Amino acid sequence: MYKQENLPTVTIEDFARLFGTTVDDIAENCKELIDTMDFRYDILSGIARDKLMLAILKRIDSTDLSVSGEERKPEWERGWGENLNDFVDSGYDVSKLVPKYFKKNVPVRLNREYVMPVNPDFILNYTKVFRNWIFKKYLKDVSSVYEFGCGPAIHLIFLAGIYPEKRLYGLDWVKPSQEIIRLLVKHFGWQIEGRRFDFFAPDENLHLDENSAIYTFGALEQIGRNYEAFLHFLLKESPKICINVECISEFYSQDCLPDYLAIKYQKRRNYLDGYLTRLQELAATGKVQILAIHHQQFGDMYFDAYSYVIWKIKR
Repeated sequence: MYKQENLPTVTIEDFARLFGTTVDDIAENCKELIDTMDFRYDILSGIARDKLMLAILKRIDSTDLSVSGEERKPEWERGWGENLNDFVDSGYDVSKLVPKYFKKNVPVRLNREYVMPVNPDFILNYTKVFRNWIFKKYLKDVSSVYEFGCGPAIHLIFLAGIYPEKRLYGLDWVKPSQEIIRLLVKHFGWQIEGRRFDFFAPDENLHLDENSAIYTFGALEQIGRNYEAFLHFLLKESPKICINVECISEFYSQDCLPDYLAIKYQKRRNYLDGYLTRLQELAATGKVQILAIHHQQFGDMYFDAYSYVIWKIKR
């Protein structure tokens, strides 16, 4: 067994590189948050790495691997319904709203390596640090914020804490999500409104507030190549800034084995594909301006889910 005190850890400098920024760009309270968490890990190698990659390949080839698309709506109804029931049964403990896809004690992808974290909640804690940075950097100057594909609203809860003056909207295509938001407003008084929204058939009667931002956080992965309707909606509504934190397939290298496995996994599951290329086409024609793009080399064992593109509509 390895000695935990000798393990590498994700330092503030590492976070800055992973986020695609500098240490000076990370706020002090974000640095303090990092200091409260254990980000040590062991790099998998040899037989342990081979076994993990074999498990990934077997998962990709398995016949029971679900594929994204409109037909998965009942699964999301059940999933967010479980979070809703746990939330109510606990007496409205917001920690019960953490999606169950945040697995504990699992290997993760980090800098194109496979690593085993010491802390069981490594992925969730990393997510908390990253959203602290990206939301404080890019959402501070808007009046309203819309999360599309908000699920059980864990990111909106965070936003309500740091931006109590902003109007927040949580949009999702299943009813339990809106019920969770209704209960959050009732019991905590946060300024959040829940609405139904379907990426595959956007509501043309929905109009965004002036001086608003929109973001997705691992939601567009579920629409594969069917993003044109959503892009059309955004181009029509013209928010001030758009933030997409997603699995962006264009960033992977065909010559890197972990990346190659991620490509195969995302294609097998019909995850988001071609979205960045489409935005770049729109930028080339002068319709949008891309403010930042970055391959964040972090995710679960299968793929990098935290890459981002930040853009706005040219007015």
